Amino acid sequence: MWANFSSMPKLLKFLTAHAACCFVFLVISVIPIDSYAIQGRHVTYAEWWSSGAGVLASLLGIVGPFAAWALASKRAHARALYLGFLVLAFVAPCPFFGMLAYILPGLLVVGVGAFYMYKWQSVQVYFVPNQSSKRTRVPRAA
Repeated sequence: MWANFSSMPKLLKFLTAHAACCFVFLVISVIPIDSYAIQGRHVTYAEWWSSGAGVLASLLGIVGPFAAWALASKRAHARALYLGFLVLAFVAPCPFFGMLAYILPGLLVVGVGAFYMYKWQSVQVYFVPNQSSKRTRVPRAA
C-alpha cells in the first residue's frame, strides 16, 4: 500500500492524505469538548449531536479514511467511494443546515473531482491493474 501511495500523482496523494486525516472529525465528535460551533455560533455537546452536525462529522470521520485506504490500495470502487465522500462533505450538509446556496458550488467540487478521478491521464494510469500480478490460467491437459 505504501508503494502505491508513493506512485500516486501528487494531487491524488494530497487528496488521499486529506481524506485519511478526516478521522479527526470522528475523534472530535465523540470526545466531549467545549469548543463546538455551528455556523459561527457556540453550541454545547448535546446541541452538536441534536443538530445533526455530530452525525455528519462522524460519518466524514469514518468514510474519509476508508476512501483513503481504498485509493491507496487501488480498489476498483475507490474513485466512486471518494466521490461519495465529496458529496457527503460538500453537498449533503447544505439542505440540513439551511445553506441551499452552497449546493451548486458543492456539486461543482464533486464534478471537478469526478473529472480528475476518471479523465485525468495520470490518475487513469495509476488505477490500471498491474498485469504482472494477475494469475494466468493454464489450460489443463485432457
